[in-house]
Amino acid sequence: MSALVPVLLAAIADPNACTRSCLDTLLSTTFVNTIDAPSLALVVPVVHRGLRDRSGDTKKRAARIVGNMCSLTTPKDMTPYVPLLMPELQKALLDPLPEVRATAARAMGSLLKGMGPAALGDLLPWLLTTLRSEGSSVERSGAAQGLAEVLAVMGEDHLSELLPELCASATSKNPFVREGHLTLFRYLPLTMETSFQAHLGEVLPLILDGLSDEVEGVRDAALAAGRCFVDAYARSCLPLLLPAVEAGLDGSNWRIRQSSLELCGELLFKVAGTSGKVKLDGGSDDEGAACETYGAAIREALGRERNAEVLSKLYVARSDIQYVVRNTALHIWKTIVVNTPRTLQEILPALMAEVISALADPGEDRRGGAARCLGELVRKMGERVLHRMLPILRDTMSSTDSATRQGVCAGLKELLENVTRHQLTEHLAEILPPIQTALCDEDPAVREAAGAAFGVLFKGGAHGAVESVVPSLLNGLDSPAHASQSLEGLRVILSVRPQVFNGVVPKLLKQPVSSAGLRAVGQLAATAAPVLLHHIPAIMSTCLTLASGHAPAPSAAASRRTSMDDHNHHAAAVNGGNADHHDPREAAAAEAALATALAADDDSLHVLVAELLKGLEDVAGRALGTATLIAAYAKASKQDLQPYVDELLTSLVLLLAEDDDELVMRCWSACEAVTSVVPKEDQASHVGALKEALAGAKEKERRKRRGGPLHLRGLLLPNKALAPFVPIYLQGVLQGSSPEVREAAAEGLGELISLTSEDGLKPFVVSITGPLIRIIGDRFPPATKAAILVTLGLLIRRAGAGLKPFVPQLQTTFLKCLNDPAPAVRLTAADNLGELTRLSARVEQLVADLAANAATATDQETAAAYLTALRGALRSSGDRLSAATLDKVEGQLLGLYKTVASRPSATSGGVDPLAAALVTAMAQYCAAAGAGGLSRVLSAGPLAAAGISGSKEARDLAAMLLAAVAGSAAGDLDGAGLLRGAVEAAVKATRDPE
Repeated sequence: MSALVPVLLAAIADPNACTRSCLDTLLSTTFVNTIDAPSLALVVPVVHRGLRDRSGDTKKRAARIVGNMCSLTTPKDMTPYVPLLMPELQKALLDPLPEVRATAARAMGSLLKGMGPAALGDLLPWLLTTLRSEGSSVERSGAAQGLAEVLAVMGEDHLSELLPELCASATSKNPFVREGHLTLFRYLPLTMETSFQAHLGEVLPLILDGLSDEVEGVRDAALAAGRCFVDAYARSCLPLLLPAVEAGLDGSNWRIRQSSLELCGELLFKVAGTSGKVKLDGGSDDEGAACETYGAAIREALGRERNAEVLSKLYVARSDIQYVVRNTALHIWKTIVVNTPRTLQEILPALMAEVISALADPGEDRRGGAARCLGELVRKMGERVLHRMLPILRDTMSSTDSATRQGVCAGLKELLENVTRHQLTEHLAEILPPIQTALCDEDPAVREAAGAAFGVLFKGGAHGAVESVVPSLLNGLDSPAHASQSLEGLRVILSVRPQVFNGVVPKLLKQPVSSAGLRAVGQLAATAAPVLLHHIPAIMSTCLTLASGHAPAPSAAASRRTSMDDHNHHAAAVNGGNADHHDPREAAAAEAALATALAADDDSLHVLVAELLKGLEDVAGRALGTATLIAAYAKASKQDLQPYVDELLTSLVLLLAEDDDELVMRCWSACEAVTSVVPKEDQASHVGALKEALAGAKEKERRKRRGGPLHLRGLLLPNKALAPFVPIYLQGVLQGSSPEVREAAAEGLGELISLTSEDGLKPFVVSITGPLIRIIGDRFPPATKAAILVTLGLLIRRAGAGLKPFVPQLQTTFLKCLNDPAPAVRLTAADNLGELTRLSARVEQLVADLAANAATATDQETAAAYLTALRGALRSSGDRLSAATLDKVEGQLLGLYKTVASRPSATSGGVDPLAAALVTAMAQYCAAAGAGGLSRVLSAGPLAAAGISGSKEARDLAAMLLAAVAGSAAGDLDGAGLLRGAVEAAVKATRDPE
């Protein structure tokens, strides 16, 4: 030590120039004895200065010396310098240079080992905090190295205690925390190889999860840790490492597959005794740097069965959809496999199991890689493996695992896509049975995969496959035990080859049709939509006939060919059995018809509607089933039926006049369903078609009428029978595109009112009356207003008390219309107002106002309208009028009579409207007022002292009044003692020269 004193003093005196050389001297010196305290006092300042130097080499040398010092001094002498040196080691542990960090970590471990737990202080918490810090990866890597050295010194027990916390942090949501702990797992095998081996099972899953992490730094740390595991435990823990690495080869993330493949390669290279770094460019994929000894070493380590499984996974990975994975797998394969064809022959069973498993995997990447692998295998090996592959696939189809069976079907599909036509022909007998079995599998995924294989088989030229498979599936429909599977098999075949439906339909509909055949037609229709167009007529004709309860009677021989339920039905019919026996095929036929209709696309919809219209025309045959189908189809279909609504409504409404209550009810339900598909804004466009249809049904009902009111049967049966039609007419009145449409809609409402019963009208009184009152004041043409008024009049006559809430509004509306310039509007309003008085509670005032307005009206036509309304009011409510009101009416009428009698006639010929309205009102007044009123009225007219005399207009008016009274109040003439005078006046009038 005395020889080193000058060097140490020089370094202390001039640290910048002499520290590096002094450290080199110390490192090259071999110490025979321990360093005492005085000597240590000279060494530590130099070492401390070296740890603080900016040069990485200097810090590395100083750290090495610190690590060695613990073995050359006693803990007692070294203890005072630990607080001085430890902080500098911690700083060196975070140095950017890996060598510095590694040396500092080892020095820290040596220092802790030499000094004991007392030197630990807060080092462990600092290392854990730095390991989880958000700083640079360099700092976390240094902390990981330091923590690995510290844990190695602290022992296995402390590692076991801390490991759960470390594993939990390795799955932290923060990527920097995950990266730091995965980096720690990289260094633990280097410092605690034996102790850490017991915890591999806990840590390996974390490493594999890290391989697929979204953060690149985490993935790199996991891969580095995995490589350390392989280096450290390739031979001692091969049974533990290999399954974990193999599991990563099946991962859905390509990064997991790539990293697992690299680890698997390194593991196999270790076992084989090669570096695996020799790569040959060019040449065949099967030519590499392998030798027999590599494969033999791996077989010896793994066993023949496990070796085949591992090589199978490697061969499948050669066809991965990711280039980098394929390239890595190819390199590993070429490094450990000498003869590829021979190896494939040896591992074929295991390889096929791996391929089948991969083909049934839900992950798209794995399925794609397995498909490419199988295709490559068939293309390259051909007959050498085909004769062995098919029995494997056939036998595996009997597996109880549905995923395996699905994988077999996918494998058959890939095989069929890569075999030659000659090979297909030669092996068809072996290929077809497993596909046929899978078509009837209980699992939908298996059936779908089998259908895909069948499609490839058909495209490959094996048209005879259809002739072999389809008949057997059709025969299976008659067996309750196999019906559902056979049906699913047919459906799968049609999904890949819809044209097969062309041959299936005639067989399923062959008379006598069975329930199973009908159900099959319905369930297959949706799958065969592309070719359904040409089969709709045949399917609908058969199904609708059966659904209507009109099954053709089969022969005895035919009956024996049907299923048991149909056979019983036919036997009962042939032997005159119970006529009410329910044919089980009716429900099946209805379901098949509906399914076929729902399967019709835009191109075949017109054919479907044409068949439905034909069915409705066949009243005695298919109409019942057709109406039922239309109702169900309109509710369930997503097709646009609006272009066909008019045609369907026309045919359905005509059938509302039939005598068959069940048929009428079904047609009404169909009408309700059809009209429900029409958007509110388009309802008005169907007014014309509905009106014509109702007119046709009305005429049909009129021709077979046997007395009583003319009501349409279909508008009497169901509750709310007008529901399908009222919204269309109301929308036509409210939003019609032209006055003609509005007029037709108003007339249609009136027709509905007249064709239903009072009970049928009740639910719609409010919904009809309100909108009509609301729009009658709009500026519509007279014909439209008149049509609306006619409908309101029908409502007044048919609805009765249900209109009482609307009486004030109706009264105001009709009074306003009495002044309308259009005669049709005025007269219709007058008639309606007269009828409305039956419901009015204030008839006295209304009658008085009508009489006064008639007397004061300046326009004769308006006056005639008021008089017409007055006549109606007197006829409807004259018995409710008080004597005072009658006296007022009498005075107004007599005054008007004198005025009309004294003026020249307003018409050149014919009857004067005002005069006609006046005398009919006066006659109705006489009927209401009794004998006294009758006497006063006649005394002022035809029975006056002068009799029927005066001008021609006066004589005409008197004669008209006498005739009107005779028609309205003839019974009161005798009681009033006016009969003789009336008769004499009438005789005199007949002798008048005019």
